[in-house]
Amino acid sequence: MGHIVDEKDFEILKILDKNCRISYSKIAEELKLPLRNISNRIDRLIKENVIERFTVQFNYNSLGFRHYIGSVGPLEGKKSIDLFRDLQLISEIYRMWEQIDGTLTISFFCKDAKHLEEVINNILNTGAELHGYTETRVHFPLDIPYSMKDWHIIFYLLNNSRASKKEIAQALNISEKTVNRRITRMINMKLVSFIPEINFEAISGAIPAVISLETVGPSKPIYLKIKKDRSIKYWRNAGSVSPSIVLFVYGKKLTDIYKMYQILKNKKDIKKAILTFIVRNSENSTLIEDAVLEKIQSG
Repeated sequence: MGHIVDEKDFEILKILDKNCRISYSKIAEELKLPLRNISNRIDRLIKENVIERFTVQFNYNSLGFRHYIGSVGPLEGKKSIDLFRDLQLISEIYRMWEQIDGTLTISFFCKDAKHLEEVINNILNTGAELHGYTETRVHFPLDIPYSMKDWHIIFYLLNNSRASKKEIAQALNISEKTVNRRITRMINMKLVSFIPEINFEAISGAIPAVISLETVGPSKPIYLKIKKDRSIKYWRNAGSVSPSIVLFVYGKKLTDIYKMYQILKNKKDIKKAILTFIVRNSENSTLIEDAVLEKIQSG
């Protein structure tokens, strides 16, 4: 049985998703809750595997990767659970989300057109039907390089981006001042984001879903309007191919989710809205970890 996640837990996840290196005391101050309450809640979220780990997102193009989002489903005679398991063996697939209808949204990386063809063939060989895929746009600066110290820090933080500066400094044999300076630079220049990885299967007491929106115009001003709407309860927002908005929403009942979906769908700025309920998810970061390590070793 999963952890009972309530509204306060989701508020904590929302804050952590902006920068999971934030201190517990600052979270407590923002939510006007006792520090011990925040500490206990986050400890429970980790213990119950709702938060699987704290990790780093950055500009994967700097490693030579192009990022794609696709949708697949099982061919006749293939079970969704077997397809999910088989796709996990493809190293280029970074993330997978299984919807309630058995279809899968996949996030994957390729180096070039030939590599893309190989990955698509590997996906089809699992018994999957490919419904479509598209290259996504990078939401990190493209023209600001990472230093070798940045790459060392990123590699160390890939599996625990809440590690203390002292711990990082000792592990990398550099000063705490250097660690602080490099992390501050990366955050201020928006070169990285430090986020929690969420396990949907471990959530109980609330229903998580994803609402994908195609906007009439640029997505940013439309998202800022949605952000002010208190009836839309979400803990994460993301973009794929602009103009678009992707909201990870939650509610106590299915009707709560549908109500939010209808509100967003009927906004004049929204061209198209898609609602999906996620029941299973997976992440495989070995490809990225190997590529960062290769970058470090070659430097």
